[in-house]
Amino acid sequence: MSTNSWLLLLGSNHDGETRVRKAILKLVPLGAVRALTPIRSFPADGDGVGQFHNVLVRIDQAPERDELVPRLKSIEDALGRDRDDATNITIDIDILARHDGKAWQIDPHAQDKGELHRAMVQTLLRQAGITVTAL
Repeated sequence: MSTNSWLLLLGSNHDGETRVRKAILKLVPLGAVRALTPIRSFPADGDGVGQFHNVLVRIDQAPERDELVPRLKSIEDALGRDRDDATNITIDIDILARHDGKAWQIDPHAQDKGELHRAMVQTLLRQAGITVTAL
């Protein structure tokens, strides 16, 4: 049995909180899912449009990263994600970190994208009481 624990960031600027809630439900077959924060509304980053609804989610007993990523993409696709439309994000599910049994370690892709430097991510991490260690 897998013992992977992942910290995920879910976000949508479509349908208020509805898509985020649907995404959380679709994560359940992947492991033990727990929202670590309430769904919060934040203004879009940079040139983004409107408000985003975001939540931090922990998923335990989840697959390895190489299996998890395509399954997350499949959930995004099932919920209407159009990767060619940068303004209407029906759902975005990003891996932020993996728990190594002692601490949260930033995911290399999240580090490359600068995810932890986003104000919204910092706010949610503080609210959840989580510290993520950089590589």
